Amino acid sequence: MITIPKSVEYSIVFISYLSKNQDKFISLKEASKKLHLPYSFLSKLASNLISGGIIESQEGKSGGYKIKIGWHQKSFYDLLVALGENKAMVSCLGGKICTHEKGCSIRNIWQKIETSWQQELKKIKLSQI
Repeated sequence: MITIPKSVEYSIVFISYLSKNQDKFISLKEASKKLHLPYSFLSKLASNLISGGIIESQEGKSGGYKIKIGWHQKSFYDLLVALGENKAMVSCLGGKICTHEKGCSIRNIWQKIETSWQQELKKIKLSQI
């Protein structure tokens, strides 16, 4: 069965929290404490979410993190890309050479599943989560 990595799970919790506090910057310390998430891990996630255009940061006494304008247009797939979690379901679709590639009868099936999966993830907006 496919499992959701902690990076994705924690990011969704963090994004949800920031979306409920859109008008102000939230310190990472506050978010970590209120959400019961590890501070150092949340810090790494925040950096990826900034790069992905989902959140923004501000330094200083009244600084912290807040949801970026237009975040609601980002998809679940965009989140996976920002976190580096948009890996192929099977290694042969991820660019790795497979010893069974010639004459493989299931690669096309994996490709169909992978394509369908990505299309569905792109339909789910972060604001829906």
